[in-house]
Order: sequence, then structure tokens, then C-alpha cells
Amino acid sequence: MENLRWILLAIGVVIVLGIYLFARFKTLRVTLPRRARPKPAAQRRTAVTELDGFDAGEPLDSGLDAMDPLFSAAEPAPAAEAVSVSAARPARPAQPAREPRPEVSPDHVFSLFVLAPPRVPFRGPMLLGALAHAKLEHGDMQIYHRIEVVDGKEKTLFSAANIREPGTFDPAAMEHFTTQGLALFMQVHPGIDAVWAFEAMVEAARSLADSLDGTVCDATRSVLTKQTIGHMREAVISCQLQQRMAKTAS
Repeated sequence: MENLRWILLAIGVVIVLGIYLFARFKTLRVTLPRRARPKPAAQRRTAVTELDGFDAGEPLDSGLDAMDPLFSAAEPAPAAEAVSVSAARPARPAQPAREPRPEVSPDHVFSLFVLAPPRVPFRGPMLLGALAHAKLEHGDMQIYHRIEVVDGKEKTLFSAANIREPGTFDPAAMEHFTTQGLALFMQVHPGIDAVWAFEAMVEAARSLADSLDGTVCDATRSVLTKQTIGHMREAVISCQLQQRMAKTAS
């Protein structure tokens, strides 16, 4: 009988000890930090916005290479060489607060683009009305120009060409004409207020976009912003200063 009591007592001690150890183990498991499971690598998706029916991989510049003669022929400065439209892209430094004044050539070409909505090209009859409303006239090189009288002489402030080569327009065949966009471009010339010409070009681009339900973009197919306009305006001023300095030095 005495042995049975000792056996039962030993069993009770073992049970109590087991309960204590089990409770202690659960407490430690809760308090210890869990090791973070590695998350699967996120798949990056490249957002491609197709503007106006263009192939997303096709830059605007590639479709305008054949139009360089138009740009260089539009009242070039003396001894000016043809300049590709790609040079008109405004620089966007990583730290705009420390941005220096743009260094550009005096015969630099500044360009804007008015692009049609996707799969809805600009049609000839509406285009003619929009160009007239923006005060653009058909003329030299079979493209459109904004002409103003400066000091008693007619001067071209900027021009507008078809975005597709060869960049020309035929007013007599506009009934069935379509295009995915327009390229507006200007050069800084002596005797013309360059900033005034640039502001007039921006205003005309916005007028065309409003009339045609299009979008004003820069050469990278990005929607034109106030920041980009500011960069381009600074470059225009820099060109004008360089021309004046060169004239003074000569």
C-alpha cells in the first residue's frame, strides 16, 4: 500500500512538470520574433502609353529624320547647318534646383508636337480650319507658317509640318487627307524677339490641340508641362544671348 502511494506521487510530479514545461514552451514561442518569410520578387510591368496610333517603340524623331531639310531651310541663320529635331529636347537634369543655364547652339531648333488621339487621325477639312484659327498660312516648302510683320517686313516666327514624311501639305487635296500629328518648330533669328516667337508657337500648339482634340507633346511623346516649357524658354533665351554676343564680337 505504501509503495502504491509513492508511485502515484511520482506520477503526479511528472504530470505537473510536463504541464509546466509545455506552458513555458508556448510562452517562449509567442515572445520570440518570427523570421520574415522572403517575399517573391514583384514582376515589373512597363507601362506603355500609345499616343495617336504610333508604335510605342517608335520615337517621334525617327519619323522626322526625313524632315530635317525643312527645319534647316526655314529662314536659317547665316552659315547655319541643318539641325535634327532631336536636338530640341529640353534637358531634364536629376537636380533641377542646381540646373545651369542651357548650353545650346545659336541655330538650335525648338519643336512641339500636336498628336491625334489613338486611332483617330486628324482629317484634312478640320485640319485646315484649325490651322487657319491658329493664324498659320500655307507657303514655302508646302508647309504652314506663322508670319508677322516686324519692322515693316514679313517674318516667319515658326512653322508647322506634317509629322509623317515628307512633312508637306497639299491644300487642294485635303478632303481625304489624314495625319497622326503636326510638328511645330522654330529657330532663333536676328531681328525677331525669340521669346515672343516661342510663346506664339506654344499658344498655336494649344489652339490646334483644342480645335482637333489632340495633345501637345514634347519630342519624347510626353505631355507638355509648364516645367518643360520653362526649360525650353531658357534655352531660347540662351540662343538669343549667344547670337547677340556673336554679333557684338564680330
